[in-house]
Amino acid sequence: MATASQTVRVTADLTMQVPRNATGDLAQGVTNVVRGVDAVARVDEVDVTNLRPRLNDLRVDATVAVEMTVEDAPDVERAGTTALGDGFGIEAVENVERDHAAADSTERVKEYG
Repeated sequence: MATASQTVRVTADLTMQVPRNATGDLAQGVTNVVRGVDAVARVDEVDVTNLRPRLNDLRVDATVAVEMTVEDAPDVERAGTTALGDGFGIEAVENVERDHAAADSTERVKEYG
């Protein structure tokens, strides 16, 4: 049986490992780790809230806003938590909230009738 999916925009607090030799600045390193998640289509915002240098990497806490594809389930937050938690280098996922269509969104609402 096929599973339906939907594209949503979510905001989440993540704890992750960012490689020390990543190209670009710290925000770009966070973006690269989050982009590695299969379900993530686009990373819109990154706000680094904590940084702890370690021997081979940087442990980073960040709040991110992403557009991602999740199972078409009633609990988008849980599906988003599961999808983000499966990402390589992501240690913890908290406070996942669905971001409903913003006023400046270019996405059109489907009409039925």
